Amino acid sequence: MRFAPATTRDRGVSVDITAMIDVVFLLIIFFMTTAQVARLTHTEVDLPLEKGEQRATPDETGLVINITGGGEIVVAGRTVDIAELEGIVRGELLKQPEQPAHELKLLLRADRTAAAAQLNRVVILLESLGVGAARLATEVP
Repeated sequence: MRFAPATTRDRGVSVDITAMIDVVFLLIIFFMTTAQVARLTHTEVDLPLEKGEQRATPDETGLVINITGGGEIVVAGRTVDIAELEGIVRGELLKQPEQPAHELKLLLRADRTAAAAQLNRVVILLESLGVGAARLATEVP
C-alpha cells in the first residue's frame, strides 16, 4: 500500500539570480573605469621598436613618466618640468616609506624621436633620488 500526502509538492527549485546580475554589472563598471584610468596615464608617444623583455605576467606599472617627441615630460596627463618631476618622484617615495627608493616602480615611455638629452636628464634625476631601476617601454616590431 502506498501512502502519499494529500497535497503533492513541486520538486522544482527556484533560483533568484538578481544578486548575481548585480555583481556582474558592478564588475563591468569596475573594469570599464580601470581601463579608462590606465589610458589616462599613457600619453600618445611613438615608442622605439625593440623586442624588449617578454614576461608571462607583467609587473605593476607604478609611476609612468612620458617624454614626448618635443621633449616635454608628461606625468598623469600633465606636462611638468624637471623640478616638478623631482617633487612628484619624492612624493611617490614618501608614500611608501617602508620601501627603499631603489625598489620604486617606474615606467619610462620616451618617444623615439625625442632628444636623448631629455631622457638623460630624467634618468640622472632618478639616480640622484636613489631610484635604482626604471623600465623603458618599447613597442614590439
